[in-house]
Amino acid sequence: MLEPILLTGAMFAVFVWAVLALYVVHISRNRTAARAVVSTLLETLNTPEVRSLRVHDRVLRVKPLLEQVSRDMILHTAADASTSRHTVEVLNTHLVEHWGIYTLIREASSHRASREVWRRTAALTVLFHLRHIEIFNLLRRAVEGPETDIASVALGLLGTSDDPRATEILIDALKQKRHPASRVAVHLEHSPLRPVEAYRALTLDKDPVLRLWGATLLAQCPDVEWLEETLAHLTEDPDARVRKAAIQSLAKVGDSSAAQAALRLLRDPAPFVRAHAARALGELDRIDAAPAIAELLGDSDWWVRAAAKNALEMLGSEVWPVLMRCLDHRDGFVRNGAAEVFQNLGILDSLIMMEAASDDPSPSKIDLLKRIANAGGVRMTDSLIERAGASAPKVRRLLASMGMERAGAA
Repeated sequence: MLEPILLTGAMFAVFVWAVLALYVVHISRNRTAARAVVSTLLETLNTPEVRSLRVHDRVLRVKPLLEQVSRDMILHTAADASTSRHTVEVLNTHLVEHWGIYTLIREASSHRASREVWRRTAALTVLFHLRHIEIFNLLRRAVEGPETDIASVALGLLGTSDDPRATEILIDALKQKRHPASRVAVHLEHSPLRPVEAYRALTLDKDPVLRLWGATLLAQCPDVEWLEETLAHLTEDPDARVRKAAIQSLAKVGDSSAAQAALRLLRDPAPFVRAHAARALGELDRIDAAPAIAELLGDSDWWVRAAAKNALEMLGSEVWPVLMRCLDHRDGFVRNGAAEVFQNLGILDSLIMMEAASDDPSPSKIDLLKRIANAGGVRMTDSLIERAGASAPKVRRLLASMGMERAGAA
């Protein structure tokens, strides 16, 4: 009695499996066929002949193809960032004509299940391209909602808009802190608009994170009359993050007061502020600040020392008198840092190649080379040989004559 029941159960399982397999194959074939139609549709719409037509004429030209594709696939293709603008116009027109604008508005307004998230973001994108009157209300709702994926799409769309309402929503999102401030700020940075007064208001906020982003975003507004004064004031902010952001922005848009602020911040208690102050002076091309920057070659913080070297390199070969004095400094970090700057500026390589090629090397230059090599250590002399190429034997002999035995024997 048991065997017939088991046999019937097995046969039923095989039947169900077969039906499911056939269904999967059917769905797969339909999707493949639909993709082929979409591919043909895109190719047709991107031909010069069709692109030259008015949008409604383009819709009529590809109507037979459009009718073979599901609404979901058209919606997905219309919202795809890689789809050309001319194609999007056709797809959006077809969507509105066949399913109505209110269907899109309903889908862009809310979603009931996670599988509907893509449909909501696609509808938002289509309505944004259509510049529908409700789009900014819908985008605000998306940004303020709990769904991160939907908010990310909404923020991205707002960041490309030339409508002042877009930056208003973005700045509100920055204040509300529903999303990471950096994620919101990046869209403001990429926005074609520059709401300078709104940025200025951020610099006056009691929240240091908002002051930080206000200072950062103002770097994109170089022609504002009050800009340098506002940023210079922020370099005295009690929050180190704000001071750092202010000096970074001043390096891009500032002048004399920027240099004064940067010089003061070279003594800031926060290492990352000192580092950015040094870089700011390099970006401002303040060769007169080279001695003050060079003092940071002996800073207790590695990042600050690296920033000081980077700033001196920005200032170019004119800093060599300052570097010369550093070669005799009592601090090994200072001596080594100065030697690295000599090397990175190309001064060391140029000097040693000229003297290695000479039959009568200059004693003063040999003395300079020796001081730099001693300050830089064995790694520097070894790297000199590696970069010398075909002239390596001459460089080895020169280094050996200077008493750099390890380098000479390398």
